[in-house]
Amino acid sequence: MKYAVKNQIRTGVIGFLVIMMLFGCASGSNINLSQKYEDSKSWFKEKWNAMGSKFSSSGEEASSIKRHPKKPNYLVYQTQWSYETLSGIAAWFTGDSKNWKALAKANPKIRPNLITEGELILIPAKLAKVKTIPTEAFAAKHRINYFEHKVRWQGETLSLIAKWYTGHYGNWKALAKANPGLNPNRIASGDIILIPPKIMKTKKRLPHRVVAKPVPAGGYFKHIVRKPDETLSQIAKWYTGKADNAKQIAKVNPDIDTEFLLVGNEINIPSNLLKTRTPMNQKAIQISASKPPKKSPASKPAAPAPKKKKMQLFGPKQFPAN
Repeated sequence: MKYAVKNQIRTGVIGFLVIMMLFGCASGSNINLSQKYEDSKSWFKEKWNAMGSKFSSSGEEASSIKRHPKKPNYLVYQTQWSYETLSGIAAWFTGDSKNWKALAKANPKIRPNLITEGELILIPAKLAKVKTIPTEAFAAKHRINYFEHKVRWQGETLSLIAKWYTGHYGNWKALAKANPGLNPNRIASGDIILIPPKIMKTKKRLPHRVVAKPVPAGGYFKHIVRKPDETLSQIAKWYTGKADNAKQIAKVNPDIDTEFLLVGNEINIPSNLLKTRTPMNQKAIQISASKPPKKSPASKPAAPAPKKKKMQLFGPKQFPAN
């Protein structure tokens, strides 16, 4: 709106100067109108371009986006608000919010749901249907009010954060999807984790007591998951001799989704349960898993059914002929 008003003022001022130039510089009898017109047109164009560049260099918002000077196949959009998302930007410029994936591919360093004001977004020109900048109302409508969790404690994992805020370890996958630039297995202090509001159960901050593990008197033995098909019952069976000890091991590993172990997970095993400290033999685990279950002892074979005796048929006797 401000840009339109200034544009009208600029046009009016220049038009007034042109009129003064045509009719105020000499007497009517000595004016060559056609020459004056050509001169004024050139002067008008020069002034127009000069004033336009002045407005653009002073920070005035552009009314439309332009092609990238070095990448002609892309248009460049500079975000206007801190709550814009790639899906909202895709919906405005391409007409389909699902095109956010194409925008994410073109902008690998941009976090789709955490874009700061002033970010430069490349938009494939072949997808663009409009070039005007989005309105604030449209951007606000496509805003996603994610809850932000800041990693503070050593030992925080995505599955533990999911368990605390959503009530289920398995929701770490939803968190990973909402934070595509984050490595689920490499969370560092200071990382911001966005949590979708539709799966949240609490907004209370994750306390340190949940992250800190109770240490038994004998300490822990640490097992690192090496294979994607490892299970907690296999680990318990190997190190403690009983697969049922998986429940106790799960209690002292609250940050691990024990139903879906990930390669690199560190499983703490209470020392008082240990039967061996020898690292788990992966081949032995695979062999035991592939063995068919033992058959129950065969019962005594059933006695064969008694054979039916052949019945002797009696009929009229044949007498020899005389």
